[in-house]
Amino acid sequence: MRKIFAALFFSFLPLLLFSQEMVEKIEIIGNDRVTRDTISYYLSSKEGDFYNEELLRKDFRVLWSTGFFSNIRIEKEDGRNGKIIKIIVEENPIIKTISYKTGKRLKEDDIVNKLKEKEEYVLPYSYYNPYKIQQIQKTIEDLLIEKGLQSGKVEVVKNKTGKSEYEILFNIKEGLKIKVGEVVFEGRPKLLASVLRGAMKENRPHGVINWILGKDVFKQNKINDDLASIKKKYQEHGYMEATIGEPRIEEITKNSIFFKKKKMKRIIIPVDAGYLYRVGEVRVEGNKILNPKYLRSLIKLKEGDIYSIKVREKSVKDIGDVYRDIGHLFAGVLPVESLDPKRKRVMVTFNIYEGELAFLNRLEFKGNTYTKDKVIRREMLLREGDRFSLAMFKDSLLRMRQLGLVDLDGEPQIKPNPDNQSQIDVTVKLKELQRNNVQFTAGYSGYEGTFVALSYSTVNFLGAGENLEFTIQQGKRIRNYLFGFSEPYIFDLPMNLGFNIYNRYIIYPGLFRQKGRGIDLTFGARVRGYLRASLTYSYQYINIDYPEGSFYSPSYSAWQGNYLVSSLSPTIYRSTVDSPLTPSHGSLYLVSCKLAGGFLGGEVSLVKPTFEWSFFHPLISNHVVGLHFQYEFITRYQGSKIPIWEKFYLGGERSIRGYDIYTIGPRDPLTGTNLGGEKSLVLNAEYIIRLGGPLFAIFFYDAGNAFTRHEKISTGNLYTSTGLEMRIFVPALRVPFRLIFAYNNRKIRADDTNFAFRFAIGTTF
Repeated sequence: MRKIFAALFFSFLPLLLFSQEMVEKIEIIGNDRVTRDTISYYLSSKEGDFYNEELLRKDFRVLWSTGFFSNIRIEKEDGRNGKIIKIIVEENPIIKTISYKTGKRLKEDDIVNKLKEKEEYVLPYSYYNPYKIQQIQKTIEDLLIEKGLQSGKVEVVKNKTGKSEYEILFNIKEGLKIKVGEVVFEGRPKLLASVLRGAMKENRPHGVINWILGKDVFKQNKINDDLASIKKKYQEHGYMEATIGEPRIEEITKNSIFFKKKKMKRIIIPVDAGYLYRVGEVRVEGNKILNPKYLRSLIKLKEGDIYSIKVREKSVKDIGDVYRDIGHLFAGVLPVESLDPKRKRVMVTFNIYEGELAFLNRLEFKGNTYTKDKVIRREMLLREGDRFSLAMFKDSLLRMRQLGLVDLDGEPQIKPNPDNQSQIDVTVKLKELQRNNVQFTAGYSGYEGTFVALSYSTVNFLGAGENLEFTIQQGKRIRNYLFGFSEPYIFDLPMNLGFNIYNRYIIYPGLFRQKGRGIDLTFGARVRGYLRASLTYSYQYINIDYPEGSFYSPSYSAWQGNYLVSSLSPTIYRSTVDSPLTPSHGSLYLVSCKLAGGFLGGEVSLVKPTFEWSFFHPLISNHVVGLHFQYEFITRYQGSKIPIWEKFYLGGERSIRGYDIYTIGPRDPLTGTNLGGEKSLVLNAEYIIRLGGPLFAIFFYDAGNAFTRHEKISTGNLYTSTGLEMRIFVPALRVPFRLIFAYNNRKIRADDTNFAFRFAIGTTF
């Protein structure tokens, strides 16, 4: 039987083959710029192949998708030996130029960046596509709405300049920017209107603050987002079934903040708060590793309290952070809520997916072309093969930034290894900060006066993190010659050793002149985490004298002469401040004490403790609050007097910036000379705004005073300075330049003014 079927198949095969028509020829008609070879490249049908209707339909779709043509027609006719296929095309014109005629508020860069973001940007000499032009028009219209230009219009002007060539112009008429005059809530709001308005991200009523923030512009396309924010605010206050109705928009006339009558919008939002819900039963499920009682303690929802989705979200974050900190990087927490309308209670179950443990497989640094890898790696608390703790990784990045050698260049890439999802590969992109500083400078500073200086310093000598400094400075108030070196890691252990050799001459204006030469030896170590300790031994010769022909307080005359000072200064401090150059968050706690004389020898015996605290906290984008507190005092022993150069003379950009240097302190009742305090208190507060690039605007408040030993410290006896500082950070110099405008609450001398302007270098704290 099989033989019979095979014989029949081979008998009819020639008939089947001859009955299948062939493609005799493919003709392309109407093409000009698009060559025949280009069109043939996109065709699956070829001359000499079997004729296939389905393949022709596919060829049509492929050619249309190229965007080369505005019309395509495929015809077929019989030839002598098969089918002749005719592909008739009409080419799209070319866009010779594309331009945007904009106004004052919407810039061409804004349009181009948005089009690139949405992958709609069209280059000159690309093919004209009406659909793409419509997309661009719609995107520009959306941008106008985002900027509050509701009446703005976009007109597309198409000029034919040659054979199948167009010049495209988007003529943008911005129209007037419309403000929100009022936002009114009607129905049963229950919450204060100010609370509900504050929940709105956009479309806030016109006022000074909202005008500054740009939130008073009417944006129709953002109203739904604002309504969602209002509903969320209700749920944060326990109104779980609150309903927000469709808002009504009315036109009103209202005075602007500049006392001009303008047409604005009134937004009337109907709301029904519904019933207040309280916390019912709270459960935790799915956990195997962590104790349920511990997890429940992280959930700040207590039975009977008003239910809040804000507290719920914070609880989800806290539980997730705990799991990620112990190596469960992909743990998930899903809260499931159930409402009891009768009892007005919310039952919530926190379902936990713990996931597998994650381990650090590979840690790679990119961008550190000079700084050696080991300098960065030794600050990392995680090693390859360790359990991946997100908290330890964040702490490692902070310690790395505290070096002042490198900074992050974007967020680190954390991703599982393709071959093993529990193995984590991390890439940290870095940018190196200026390491070498060779300067020949001339300038003015409050402390140094006019000066010239030649200096070389590096915080990354030979790429291993060593600090090397060499300075020669000659000025009106200072001569300074210094050579110093420090090694941050000894034997690859977190211990540092360094020295400074110096010869200095300093004039304290109106007080005395001090010459000093000596050496400082410093040893330090990391105690634990961010806690560090150091010990500095200083051995110096000091000479005190006075400029000829000047009148100084008799209390200083007794100190004229030479002195040997031998001292030891232990310090312990903990710093989480993220950067020594431009801090934005973290805190510093420092306790230090200078001990001179006694068993150390020398001609001066004193104890000089210092207590210092600094704090930085980010607020909204590019806004930071900084606080600083410092308290110091001196006490003597073994019958020694307190030397004048160790006393506290406040004033200047390093303490109370609106006052001249060394002018604040107890004064001689006869001569008015500043005698120097035996204890001092300094408070500094800054509101820091990064304006862009290296430029910062800082609103500051400084307060402090220096007191005698028996004088009580009183907040009513403080000098205060308030004002604005413009700070420009110059990475190449690793220091900021500062212009300070200040108002001082008290005058030092009767002919002083309460207003001050000064130039400074460095930071206050």
